[in-house]
Amino acid sequence: MSIGLCIGLIGATIHVLPADAVTLRWVHTVEGTPWEEDLVVEGGALRLREARIKRSGAGMDPPPDAVWTGGWWRYIPNIAPLTEIVLANSEFADGYTVCWGQGVCLPLDRFISKGSQAKIVVTPCPSVRDRR
Repeated sequence: MSIGLCIGLIGATIHVLPADAVTLRWVHTVEGTPWEEDLVVEGGALRLREARIKRSGAGMDPPPDAVWTGGWWRYIPNIAPLTEIVLANSEFADGYTVCWGQGVCLPLDRFISKGSQAKIVVTPCPSVRDRR
């Protein structure tokens, strides 16, 4: 069985991405600073492989081991693998962009309506091929 990534509302529709790695992109609501996080499914859990931030400010300073390269502060977050990641879905902020594969990038609101009151959750799940 191959593993994919599921994005869905708790108790609602689940969208399965045909990938075991994605990049989440968003803009900090106060500073207007771009952020990116690379997630990969490893051992049935989500691992945050790398995080990037364009500049610091408003409680979003990169950690001391971050390296400035290519216009980003880059670092590897020191957190244990996760079973799920819950994303914000405010109608008052720009949403997330989800990227996978060879440069496929779509706004999260293409999958789930912006401002929905339900929680948006990213989890490992069986891939699209295995669901047929």
